[in-house]
Amino acid sequence: MKRTLAFALLIPLVASLGAAALGLHEPITILGNSEFTEANGVVAGTGTAEDPYEIAGWEIEVPAGERYGVKIENTTAHIVLRGLVVRGANEQKGAAIRVAFASDVTIDSCAVSNSFNGVELVSSSDVTMRSTVIYVIAQGLAVTGESAADYRHDIDTTNQYNNSVIQYIYGADGVAISDLETAHLTIAGSRNVSVTGNNVSDGDGIQLAFVEDSTVEGNIVYRSSWDGIRLFQCSRVTLRDNEMGNNRRAGMSLLLANDNVIQANRFLANDYGLIVSASDGNVVEDNLAAANPTGIEIGGGSTGTLVARNILYHENTKFGVAVDRATFNTVRDNVFAACETGVLLNPQADYNTVTGNTLVASAYGFQIVGSRNEISANLISQSVDGVLFQATFGAPVINGNAFHDNVFYGSTHRHVTINADSVGNRFYRNAFLDIAITNAWVYDLGDNEWTVDGAGNYWGDYSGDDADGDGIGDEPVVVVPAGSVDQAPQVSAEWAAASLGVLGSCERTEVTIALADETELVQPVLIADEPHERFTGYRGMPEALWDGAPAILFVYDQDVEGGPTGSAFTMRTVGFDLDIAFFDAGGSYVGGAQMEAESDTRYTINGSFRYAIELPGGALEEHGIDEDARLILPIGD
Repeated sequence: MKRTLAFALLIPLVASLGAAALGLHEPITILGNSEFTEANGVVAGTGTAEDPYEIAGWEIEVPAGERYGVKIENTTAHIVLRGLVVRGANEQKGAAIRVAFASDVTIDSCAVSNSFNGVELVSSSDVTMRSTVIYVIAQGLAVTGESAADYRHDIDTTNQYNNSVIQYIYGADGVAISDLETAHLTIAGSRNVSVTGNNVSDGDGIQLAFVEDSTVEGNIVYRSSWDGIRLFQCSRVTLRDNEMGNNRRAGMSLLLANDNVIQANRFLANDYGLIVSASDGNVVEDNLAAANPTGIEIGGGSTGTLVARNILYHENTKFGVAVDRATFNTVRDNVFAACETGVLLNPQADYNTVTGNTLVASAYGFQIVGSRNEISANLISQSVDGVLFQATFGAPVINGNAFHDNVFYGSTHRHVTINADSVGNRFYRNAFLDIAITNAWVYDLGDNEWTVDGAGNYWGDYSGDDADGDGIGDEPVVVVPAGSVDQAPQVSAEWAAASLGVLGSCERTEVTIALADETELVQPVLIADEPHERFTGYRGMPEALWDGAPAILFVYDQDVEGGPTGSAFTMRTVGFDLDIAFFDAGGSYVGGAQMEAESDTRYTINGSFRYAIELPGGALEEHGIDEDARLILPIGD
């Protein structure tokens, strides 16, 4: 059974900024045991556990350009900092009080104000902090180190940071930490903890260090001075249904953190939604990232990351997923909408797999600098350039990437642009739709392959014959300007309906709608019952593949409220008219609408619904789907 810790939320202000002091003192710097002198502010003690050095009662005004008010480093003596008042430590890379590579230090009844950062503990152990008040504009309490012992501190709830209690927990086992309102929450050296329902805002966020086999769920973290939630040297932690917004760097970051699950979180308007660095085997699934300049970054040699079924959107997003110096990661079944670049594979982003994604309305669906990656079964729609191989001037040479079974549609410049530094990349079984002039939207300056093992690509304007009916055009396609040749152009793109990114992975079935005249309409549908599927819908769907395509049935786990502020459907990036019918949990028709192509209108109903089905334009009238219609449940029977 888990134990629950009770934390005090209100404390008396025990360290006053106007506390009595011995007098003014210049910044104190002690870089070893030999420097505990009267000149450095020592007023008593011999440095033993029974008689610690005391630096007490001083008022320290930190001059401009100085990083620290008090700096204690590389010491083993017992030390007490008591009743110090530190002001004006305004350097971003500094702090009012720094303790580094030290142990057995007590910070008691000190006050920090008018500073950038407050207290910094670096690679130290057994620091005690009591009754200390911190007023700063950035980090209040920063604790870093390379081992669990570096986080072994006794920091209780008598400390305050910007009028909020500091919550610091070390060595917990089987504890529930819940429902706190604070600006700082650190959990370190702990296992089997549950961190739920906390609001940690306007401060340091949530830090987990050397935590394992734990759950972080349902927390809200806004406006942190650095990352909203940080994991360092953590493993087997599940982070679910947390909301992180407007944090200075990342909504969430992982460093040297392996085998964790990041699931169904919301990353909103941070600088990065999620950073995974030097971490292996993590699962990032079913999250929403909106308005972060970089949605998800995988870097620092990370391997084995699975990025699946996430929604990444908003025009403020520069990169949906950026992979940088990381290998053997998988980006699968995500939807990217209105990102400047959907997927960036930077230098040394090698041997990664990107498959089954929908990338719509981007400047670039893909930017490629890495090598030997496999990119397949993606829908790359309505971009300026579907794929851009960046110019690298030979450093590095981009080689060995395989693009196959992708669908390119509606690019306004080119489907693929390849620079002269790219060689040995392979393009086969791709469908290039909406090409006005043969090869005009595919531009290859390098030395790359366009036929692999007898399989070429489908070119939307191909006019050659297929005299023997084998599905391969008789005349090759020359790819300009390098003169590469597709020796086996495909004359049909029927296969492409199964390579439409997220839609390609939706379950296919039939549903029955009972009509007022007692007839039944049996309708082939794709089932969109996951958030990323419902968000995708027909976004970016090529018109050339729409005729005869199944309808989409949107299925929700519970009733959904419509109306002006509720859930609604949009036709942005959908190039053809649709009808929509809404049904309640019992299958009764509760409303419908005719939806116009590319419209900004929000299509919804006043009331709740459980199912919605998108049909070809005019289908409601054609089939008589109205208030007497019923969706036969269960679905597919």
